[in-house]
Amino acid sequence: MRKGVLKDPEIADLFYKDDPEELFIGLHEIGHGSFGAVYFATNAHTNEVVAIKKMSYSGKQTHEKWQDILKEVKFLRQLKHPNTIEYKGCYLK
Repeated sequence: MRKGVLKDPEIADLFYKDDPEELFIGLHEIGHGSFGAVYFATNAHTNEVVAIKKMSYSGKQTHEKWQDILKEVKFLRQLKHPNTIEYKGCYLK
């Protein structure tokens, strides 16, 4: 992530400010790939069952990985169809 990138309002608007480790409980890995892992979890405030995708942008080609994450978040936010998941939000940790 570029220094100061969240100062860009368009990018900052993509992410909630809450701490995901306080918001979600009972994380259990249900799948993984080259870009991250997917977890089953429960929202501690609403008891809603959710799937969480954790993605890392550290290491080599960090800028490219960060751009891929931004592209995926923007895409997921646009999904609106009865046969797809419902996008709930994105958190940085």
